[in-house]
Amino acid sequence: MKLEFELVTYDEALDKFDLDETMYQIDISEEDAQTYELLKSSDLSLYNWLRESDFFISHICEKVYPDNKDMKIAISGINGIDYRKFYFFKVTSADRFYEYFKKLFNIYEESDWQDREVIGEEILEHLAVKRQELLIDLSLYIAENENED
Repeated sequence: MKLEFELVTYDEALDKFDLDETMYQIDISEEDAQTYELLKSSDLSLYNWLRESDFFISHICEKVYPDNKDMKIAISGINGIDYRKFYFFKVTSADRFYEYFKKLFNIYEESDWQDREVIGEEILEHLAVKRQELLIDLSLYIAENENED
């Protein structure tokens, strides 16, 4: 099975994400394809599985960014499942993103008239932490592999 994915790069100095507009592909084993099928309906479980998979990180380091070992990246899409909302959410984002993040972060609206900006700011506070969890630091992976050798 082929897995298609997109990435974003993270600039720590500017605390900013940039979309890498290339669509990448990786062949995965039959066993990994079964795991993918089990996890694809739970987007964050799928994300975390792929982020923690040695085959995926190896592919990133060797094929996608072989000359940029100090990069921090994140996955912006896996086979059409979009994660861009995590990196590019703004207070003016679409209602569906508000609903997604309110559910994800257990944000309770006290009333229908509550200001959308207040909820948006609360989402942004939660996202500041979540984004750090979603980052893949390629230099840590390189260091781990060098220590194993």
